[in-house]
Formats: sequence, C-alpha cells, structure tokens
Amino acid sequence: MSKYIPAIVVGFLVAVLVSGGLAFFFSSAGADAGYLPTMVGALLGIFTAYIMANLAGTKLGKAATPEQKQAVLNFRPQFHDQALLIVYREGFVGKAAGMGLSVDDRFVAQLKSPRFTAISVSPGGHQLSMAFGGLAGKQNKPTVEGFIAAPGDVVAFRATMHMGMMKNRIVVERIQSDDALVQRLKPMIMIAPEA
Repeated sequence: MSKYIPAIVVGFLVAVLVSGGLAFFFSSAGADAGYLPTMVGALLGIFTAYIMANLAGTKLGKAATPEQKQAVLNFRPQFHDQALLIVYREGFVGKAAGMGLSVDDRFVAQLKSPRFTAISVSPGGHQLSMAFGGLAGKQNKPTVEGFIAAPGDVVAFRATMHMGMMKNRIVVERIQSDDALVQRLKPMIMIAPEA
C-alpha cells in the first residue's frame, strides 16, 4: 500500500488545483459553474492517481553500452558454450509500465515498449517469466514461457500486451533470429541485464 501513497497524494493535489483553478476562472468570468469545477477536478485527480499507481512498479533500467548492443546484434553469446536469449517488447498498450523479466526465477531486466534485453544462458531447459509490478500487476496476467537452448543458439521472444475484458495478458511469441530481427532491434534501446 505504501508504494501507492505518492500516486494518491499527487492525484489529490491535481484535484484541488484543477477544481480551484476552474472555480476561480468561472467566478472571475461572472458565471456560476455549480459543481462542474469539483467534478472535473475529482475526475482528473482520480485519473492521475490511477495512472501513477499503474506505474508504481516501474524502475529505470540501465541502457546497455554500444558494445553490448552490437554483440547482441551480431548474435554473439557472452561465452562460446552458451546460448543467447533475446527478449524484446513492442506495442502501445501499457508501453510506459515496466514489464519484469526473470529467467529461471532470477530477475533479468524490466522492459518498457519498445525496448529489448539479452542474456547468455547455459544449454538446457529454461523458464522465462514476465509480469508487471504496481497496480498494473493486478490488471495483467503474468506469463511463463519454457524453452530449450543448445550451445550457440539464439533464442528470441517478442512480448506484446493484449487487452482483455477483466485482465490484460502478455502474449509471447518465438521469433526467428535473422536479419529481420536485427533490423527490428537496431532502433530500440537495449536494457542491460542485471548482474
């Protein structure tokens, strides 16, 4: 609950400022606005608090160095006996909310849209988990995707959000690692994985 306090405070301040500003505007114009300033202020305050609560779980990720990004675009794992896992996020829905990525229950990075990250993984079976924090986490179903990697493999996944009636869902699809993928990733910011 404490992580939502700043969102509630800012929403309240927006409501007070907008209501007061509109009431002053109408009174200086000699018009009787009735409850309009209060209603508009309350709606904008609630909307602001809602958006900020959705973003409460979002962290700033550290951008990868140009060398790190180029190594990934060359499809080079960190070590020759490992595989390279690339995850990128696209789409407009929820693009400002950070989606947390974990591999085998180890946090890797948080991605906004459009961003990508990459890590070297050992050969064998792995589980990629994706979920949101903050209020966005309660509105979106987390996703788990299993994959098997061999030494030298490049495993790439694309994550998008799809809106649902009750809950949104994260849709993950495996993407072929080819020149089209490189062209898609080039303009994106790469987020460095956490050590």
